[in-house]
Amino acid sequence: MKILVAALLFATLLLAFPVAPVIAGSGHSHGPQKAISSEQAASRASKFIARMVDAEKIDASWVKIAPDSVEKKTFSQDPEWVVTFKNNNIKDPSKQTLYMFLSLYGDALGANYTGQ
Repeated sequence: MKILVAALLFATLLLAFPVAPVIAGSGHSHGPQKAISSEQAASRASKFIARMVDAEKIDASWVKIAPDSVEKKTFSQDPEWVVTFKNNNIKDPSKQTLYMFLSLYGDALGANYTGQ
C-alpha cells in the first residue's frame, strides 16, 4: 500500500511540475537574428556608454557625447559594428577616443581606447 501511495504521489508531482519549461533556457533560439542598421548600432552604443557611466567605469562626461562614427569592420572573426566616440573633455589624449564594439545584431562585445 505504501508503494502505491508513493507512486501516486510521484506521478502527481511529475504532472504538477513539467520538465519542459526547465529545459527551455537562455540557450534556445527563436530563429535567425536580424542585423541592425548603423543608426541602431549608434543608439545601442550610446546606451551601453550610459551603462558604463552608471557603473562608474568611465567618466560621466561620456554620457553627453554623440557617436563620431559608425563602421562595420572585420577583425579575427565575424564582422562587427565599431562605434567611435570622441570626448575632448578628457585630459589624457590617449583616452579621448572610446571605441564601442557591437555584434551585427546589437550585442555589446566590448569597449576600449585603442580600437583593436
